[in-house]
Amino acid sequence: MIAAAQANNVGVMGIHAVQAGALTDAIDRDLPPDHPEVRDFNAAGDYRALAADLGMSAAVLGHRYALSMPGVKNREELSECLAAADAGPLPGEIMERVDGCFPDR
Repeated sequence: MIAAAQANNVGVMGIHAVQAGALTDAIDRDLPPDHPEVRDFNAAGDYRALAADLGMSAAVLGHRYALSMPGVKNREELSECLAAADAGPLPGEIMERVDGCFPDR
């Protein structure tokens, strides 16, 4: 799709590198079978097979693919997401401080 768009001088903007979970190894929540994400997930079997063949998760392949493309909507934000994943979960004390920023929630 991207190649066809570029061949016709149409810009492409990537928003979600893993398409709201459809381009991951498994959907992480219960959704009805006719939900658009489930349909997209089911259509991406070849993609997951490719990721497995390459020795990586479907999500890692999606993020690396997005980082490799010119014109991603916000490469800085994507890089920050990957850096956050590398850094790991926050300690409980910082979680409490973040929660304290939103006392009405």
